[in-house]
Amino acid sequence: MKFSELVRLLEQNGFRIVKEKGSIRYYRKPGWDKLIRVDYHGPRRFLQGLAARYWKPPASAARKENKEMIDLPYALIIEATEEPDYFGFYSPDLEGFSGIGHSVEDCIYKARWGMKEHIALLEQHGLPVPPLDPNPKIVIQNEEKRVVA
Repeated sequence: MKFSELVRLLEQNGFRIVKEKGSIRYYRKPGWDKLIRVDYHGPRRFLQGLAARYWKPPASAARKENKEMIDLPYALIIEATEEPDYFGFYSPDLEGFSGIGHSVEDCIYKARWGMKEHIALLEQHGLPVPPLDPNPKIVIQNEEKRVVA
């Protein structure tokens, strides 16, 4: 799936851009209490595992603030692709949050700041913010191949 196809799918389902900052776009739909973050980087294909996350809500667990070695407020999944300099990431705890990076380190850096921005935007729009994860984990895995209906 290409980014343009994902955006078209979002718009066909009533989502509209609420904020755009550089390559990051946030979408919201009236009556839906979540935001969807799309990290746009040209005509490359969108990771299938990440696209599937937009349409399947993740299970959430009890969480609290954590300031340990992994300096992230939520768990992070990083997916490697066939391209050696192209990784996707998302948080199963923070629905609608995803992005791409050029290395594992780049993904972690972008996720750290992107999560803060995503939370601020949820608060700004009066949407619920998931509690923080007391023990966030970073999982690095191969891209999940899925068919998005």
